Amino acid sequence: MIRLRGVSKEYERRKILRDLDLQVDAGEFVFLTGPSGAGKTTLLRLLYAAERPTNGEVWVAGRRVDELSRARLPLLRRKIGVIFQDFKLLKRKSVLENITFVLRIHGVAPREAQRRALQVLKRLGLQHRQSALPDTLSGGEQQRVAIARALAYQPRLILADEPTGNLDADLASELLSLLCDINYQGATVVVATHDHAILESIPARTLVLHQGQVHYDGMWPP
Repeated sequence: MIRLRGVSKEYERRKILRDLDLQVDAGEFVFLTGPSGAGKTTLLRLLYAAERPTNGEVWVAGRRVDELSRARLPLLRRKIGVIFQDFKLLKRKSVLENITFVLRIHGVAPREAQRRALQVLKRLGLQHRQSALPDTLSGGEQQRVAIARALAYQPRLILADEPTGNLDADLASELLSLLCDINYQGATVVVATHDHAILESIPARTLVLHQGQVHYDGMWPP
């Protein structure tokens, strides 16, 4: 599902990732961790082609994404659900519309888009907020809407950047359970987090980034 070959990424001559080689097979659940500035978010951005590497090859779902043209990016992103750290909700659209809008972009018919959106909102305890605008929601509610939007179109790959950062312990546990369910159904899941409690809550492959390279690859704790 994911393969990186000799990937480096620089910003203004500062190396964030250094000659990174990495493979994640289809159906794996992987935690990505490391100190602030280790390159976790940068790595995720390379996978959905928001950034391109300075050097190396990035392959996702059989496609070399660092060479994809703008016209081909939507085809790639239909296979990827991204849970952003800063939500990226559409402020003038309701909770329900934020989700159905993405589904419609991915070619889902209006009635089916509404059914899927309501279903995932119910799973995340947000059905009573479906008509609310994002600015009226708490930080935790906005995070759950962002999660619902990523999960609604049932992508083959889920990339989550600190998805539990604004959730209390119970909601964080519920979210991880949901991601595990989706993984069990066949999706590949990569979760970037700095929270060691989350790493210890689920037995899963853990990649520790340090100075732009994989410092550890195995079960947590080391």
